[in-house]
Amino acid sequence: MDKMKKITYLTVTGAAALSLTGCGKYEDGPSFSLLTKKSRVVGQWNVKSIGSEVLANNGGSINMDFDRSGGMILSATYSYYGTNQTYSYAGSWDFASDKEQLMLNLDGDVQLFEIKRLTAKEMWLDDDITDLDGDIWKLEIE
Repeated sequence: MDKMKKITYLTVTGAAALSLTGCGKYEDGPSFSLLTKKSRVVGQWNVKSIGSEVLANNGGSINMDFDRSGGMILSATYSYYGTNQTYSYAGSWDFASDKEQLMLNLDGDVQLFEIKRLTAKEMWLDDDITDLDGDIWKLEIE
């Protein structure tokens, strides 16, 4: 009987380890999370870079605020010759394509982003899901 307990324990432990190291939904991770995808999206995000352009280096900033009910606000600030200009757009967000894409609707303009990475602190979005050379938007939670 003792041998059966060991075999059962090893089987359960092995199955649990395999489930934790399985493939995640997104290309760049994470492979496992206790948080739902929706709870990882909800919050105030700063866009750190778009492709190779680092926003802090050029005097601009883009912030996205996603709420639980599907509403969102995008704010962008740019500095031109010592003058700051701020734009703000209200809209909505939702998942598309079995939660592999994020759909943003800002002032009637709908854009799809492929989710590459979605953690509690990082979100990477590909802005051109029909092409392999789209820019990756890298966001960090505020």
